[in-house]
Amino acid sequence: MTDDKKSKIETLGLDEALEDLKFLAKKVSDISKDLAERASEQAEGATEKIGDVVEATGEALISAGETIKSTKKIFNNED
Repeated sequence: MTDDKKSKIETLGLDEALEDLKFLAKKVSDISKDLAERASEQAEGATEKIGDVVEATGEALISAGETIKSTKKIFNNED
């Protein structure tokens, strides 16, 4: 860049504006990265919770099945 163009940029304050824009772009990038990491962590937490619910539901179904079998045996033995 020629000295004349440099001095016009500096006179208009465009150099400072460009530095501010660079700083803001970096800040937005950092915030975006942080939000993506938090979203990922929350998704992992939700997946774990859903897994726990599925496991508990499975255990409840197994228990209900065993209860039904036991009840059926009791009624079959009474005959």
